[in-house]
Amino acid sequence: MADKVRYYLEQSVPELEDLKVKGLFDKNEITMIMRRRTDFEHRITGRGSRPRDYLKYSEFENNLEKLRKKRYARLSKVGLIDTKPSISDWAGVRRIMFILDRGTKKFPGDQQLWAEYLTYAKENGAIKVVYKIYSRLLQLQPRNVDAWLSAAKYEFEVNANAKGTRLLFQRGLRLNPESTTLWLSYAQFELTYISKLLARRKLLGLLTESEEKKETDDMIVLPQAEATLNLPDADMNMLGSPETNPALKGDVFLAVFDECVKATGFDVVEKFLQLIDQFEDLDRDYLYNHVLNYIQKEYPDDIRTVFIDITLPIRTTNEGLQLSVNKFLAYKAKNPNKELTNMFTNRLMQIDGNDKVKSLIQAIIKKINPV
Repeated sequence: MADKVRYYLEQSVPELEDLKVKGLFDKNEITMIMRRRTDFEHRITGRGSRPRDYLKYSEFENNLEKLRKKRYARLSKVGLIDTKPSISDWAGVRRIMFILDRGTKKFPGDQQLWAEYLTYAKENGAIKVVYKIYSRLLQLQPRNVDAWLSAAKYEFEVNANAKGTRLLFQRGLRLNPESTTLWLSYAQFELTYISKLLARRKLLGLLTESEEKKETDDMIVLPQAEATLNLPDADMNMLGSPETNPALKGDVFLAVFDECVKATGFDVVEKFLQLIDQFEDLDRDYLYNHVLNYIQKEYPDDIRTVFIDITLPIRTTNEGLQLSVNKFLAYKAKNPNKELTNMFTNRLMQIDGNDKVKSLIQAIIKKINPV
C-alpha cells in the first residue's frame, strides 16, 4: 500500500513545482497540499476505504483547482505570471477525474460517485471521457434505467445525435422491457425529434442527405441484448416530408407505442395520449386514430377503450363536444354503464371555457347523469 501511495504522490511533483515556479502557491502551501494528498491517498488505498473518501478527496482537489484559477486570473491581469501553458494548467482537472475514476472502479455500485464523475466530465467538456463513463456504467449496471435515460439525454440534447440516442433507448428497452419510464421517454424523444426536424426545415429548407446523416464519430459502447422487441431501425431515413415519409408523420412513435402496450399493458395508453397532446405542430389526429384503432382491436371490451373513443374529439379542443356527447349516448343506448357515465362526466368537468361553454357543459351533465 505504501508503494502505491508513494507512486501516486510522485506523479504530482511536477505539477506542484510548476505551481511554485509560477508563484501561484508558496512553499508552505505546497507542503500543506502534499500533506493533505498523502492523507487522502492513505485513506482511499486502505482496506476500510469508503465511497465518501473519494468524494472528499475530489472535493479538496476541486477547491484547490478553483483557487488556482482565481489566483491565475488575478495575477495574469497585472502581468505577474508566466501565461505560457504548462503542466499545472491541466493537471488539476486530470487528477480529479482520475480520483473519481478510481472510486467508480473500487465501488461500481455507488451512484453518487458515478454522478459526480459524469457531472465533472461534462462541466469540463471532456466528451470522450463522458462516453467512456457511460460505456462502463451501462456495462456494469444494464438494469439501471436512470443511467440509460441520462445517457440518452446527453446524446440528444448535448451532442444532437439522433441515431445514437435511438440506439441507447432501444438497447435499454431490450434490457428493461418492463420500464414504463424508459418507453415514454423514448416515445417523447421521437416526437420531439421530428417536431424539431420539421420546424428547422421550414426555416432553412430541406436538408441534403449528407447534412442529414452528419453525426459524431464517438459512440457509447452498449451492453449486448437479445433482439426480442420489434423496434424501428436506428439508422432510418428521415428525408422527405410527412406526406412522402411515414417516419416524419410519427410512425416511429406509433411503433414504440405498439411495442410498449404489448410489454406493459393498457395502463400506459393514457400517458401516450398525453404525450401526443403536447405536440400541436404534428398531425395529432393521425396519431390519436392509430392509438384508438389499436386498443379497439386489442382491448375491445375494456371500458377505457370506450371512454377514449368518446373523449378523443374533445381532447385538444371543445369543437368536438357535440360529437363526443353523441358517441357517449350511442354507447349508453347499447350498454348502460354507470362507471362509464361517471368517467365521462368527470372528463366534461375538466373542460375549460367561457361562461357559455360552462353552462352548456352543466346542462349536458344534468341530462346524461340526472341526480
